[in-house]
Amino acid sequence: MGKLKVGFIGLGHVVQVCHLPGMRTATEAQAVAGAELREDLRRDVCRQWSISPYQDFRDMLRKEDLDIACVTTGPRFAPAVTEQVAEAGVNVLVEKPMALTLDGARSMIDACQRNGVKLFYGESFRFFPTCRKAKEMINAGQLGEVSLVLEVLVGGSGAKGFEAYGIYPSGAPGSGPMGLTDHGIHLADLFRWFTSSEVEWVFGRGVRAGQPPTTELLTMKARGGAIGQFVCNEGTFFSDLPEEGIFSLGPYESAGGPAWDPHPVSLRIHGTEGALRVYPYPNKLFCFDKDGQRDIAVLDRPHPAQFGLQIDSFARSVRDDEAPEIAGEDGYRALQIILAAYESFEHLRIISM
Repeated sequence: MGKLKVGFIGLGHVVQVCHLPGMRTATEAQAVAGAELREDLRRDVCRQWSISPYQDFRDMLRKEDLDIACVTTGPRFAPAVTEQVAEAGVNVLVEKPMALTLDGARSMIDACQRNGVKLFYGESFRFFPTCRKAKEMINAGQLGEVSLVLEVLVGGSGAKGFEAYGIYPSGAPGSGPMGLTDHGIHLADLFRWFTSSEVEWVFGRGVRAGQPPTTELLTMKARGGAIGQFVCNEGTFFSDLPEEGIFSLGPYESAGGPAWDPHPVSLRIHGTEGALRVYPYPNKLFCFDKDGQRDIAVLDRPHPAQFGLQIDSFARSVRDDEAPEIAGEDGYRALQIILAAYESFEHLRIISM
């Protein structure tokens, strides 16, 4: 059997710089078509990647013999689109966040189950080689008992230089591209994955679309005892020192080679026997323990290859008729954690999960 056929519903920026470039590294699947309402975008992207263009995704579903449809419309439209894809008998990969409400996310899961198709939650951070190696080391007990998973993203061009991410309708949970709903949701999933534990309670604060930027935070406690924390403020200025940067492709660049990134995304994982500093985009992993600091070798598949690894994982589950590595329920849990952070601040209380 050849590569599985993939179609995209929505050809926005993330598809152009992440999904499609990443698929060049895929061995189990290939992009064959794309649907996009904007004519110029549809024409340019489909021509660049040599895929068949469609204005209406329903036409694509009827005319293309797709194995997988990637729903990359944004969370506002994803539930309705996913239901129609499922009814057409096509397996679904949905980008994060999968919906804006828990009811919307549940409707997607139910529609796929009802129609006998698989639903894969596109949590690409699980496919960064650094994150997969970190998980391997945690499972092997090399860090001892994990006690803290931390990510801090504070900086920008000040309040006047802040640009909101346009995929979130006014009043919905969501703000900038590195904020709680759009980026913090990565940590909501990774925390469960790294600790192999469900979240017991949540406290936090999130910005809603249309509101000015301010500090967003998410604090989670795992049932096993670990704490996960995400802190973000996109409406201020960076305070990183020059030596804290690293050579990286950067989160949104897929060509041109590595360049010096003075403010790289990184995760810190601390345990009783060691700690890790995880740099997903530069594909660098550092371990700290009683023997000092050392570099950890990881798979040489830097950004955006994580999207190729992701689609290959889903393709194998479709081909072998097995459960997806990351299921719709994982996307539901991540969204549940993020929405609990909003609720906790609005009611000034910890939210039990």
